[in-house]
Amino acid sequence: PTCRICVYQLFPPINDSSELPTAKDYFRDLYHRVDVIFCDKTIHNDPGFVVTLSNRMNYFQVAKTVAQRLNTDPMLLQFFKSQGYRDGPGNPLRHNYEGTLRDLLQFFKPRQPKKLYYQQLKMKITDFENRRSFKSIWLNSQFREEEITLYPDKHGCVRDLLEECKKAVELSEKGSEKLRLLEIVSYKIIGVHQEDELLECLSPAASRTFRIEEIPLDQVDLDKDSEMLIPVAHFHKEVFGTFGIPFLLKIRQGESFREVMRRIQTMLDIQEKEFEKFKFAIVMMGRHQYITEDEYEVNLKDFEPQPGNMSHPRPWLGLDHFNKAPKRGRYTYLEKAIKIHN
Repeated sequence: PTCRICVYQLFPPINDSSELPTAKDYFRDLYHRVDVIFCDKTIHNDPGFVVTLSNRMNYFQVAKTVAQRLNTDPMLLQFFKSQGYRDGPGNPLRHNYEGTLRDLLQFFKPRQPKKLYYQQLKMKITDFENRRSFKSIWLNSQFREEEITLYPDKHGCVRDLLEECKKAVELSEKGSEKLRLLEIVSYKIIGVHQEDELLECLSPAASRTFRIEEIPLDQVDLDKDSEMLIPVAHFHKEVFGTFGIPFLLKIRQGESFREVMRRIQTMLDIQEKEFEKFKFAIVMMGRHQYITEDEYEVNLKDFEPQPGNMSHPRPWLGLDHFNKAPKRGRYTYLEKAIKIHN
């Protein structure tokens, strides 16, 4: 036998501003209720929390309910669809998404747990959506590297990226407060990007890394006629086996190379006994020439690109010494495993 329950509401409310003013509204809402698991996108294997929602809710109603659970502002949340082929966050939802919760959950099977992802923001979602995620390395004053993610204007330039970086890092107390963006490939500096260069021209790639650093005081203003910044990199025997942290060094025309060596030793904070094992070479087009003369004086022309070979990177100063660091590369954080889904 079928059991029927009849519900009567004798006096429908007048000018009631509540979301469910009538019994009919209540039972319609009950019919559309759905439990959704919300997982933090930034936490691996986050179990999340369950919120009971209505399939008829729009984006802002969902955001408001989740924000109450997280004790935050709904405008400081970004939501992501769940991937259809595996458990994980998919594409982000725009804050002006016009569909309903039912539209977001339509690809889940009836008995399958409904899951969405979110991340908490430090800026309003309306501002965040006009920015791009830019992964880079920050080189601090202790000559240590750390990965940072910045959110500059997606239509901005390198200058905007550097200004965002200043908000996220700690600069030296008596430093220049000027930053620069370097491009690094295989542990070698291949260029310094100009501040007016558009960020849309800097596409990410697994083979290269962008690094931001504070410009040392002695490198802010250069005498173009007698001074030059040269890239310096570490290698051991083979110049294609570079490793470690590359850096830029200022050299002066005619200065003693012993003075250059002293600055390098101070910068790298290496003990004298260990530094004596270093050998120095000028590397050009994959070939290296060791500096063997005790009284060698710097010649800027040795570090200038060779005429007719503009396709090759400029010469660099190589530090030949044993690599004591672990074999795993420092600049592999952008590399991801290839996954094949059947």
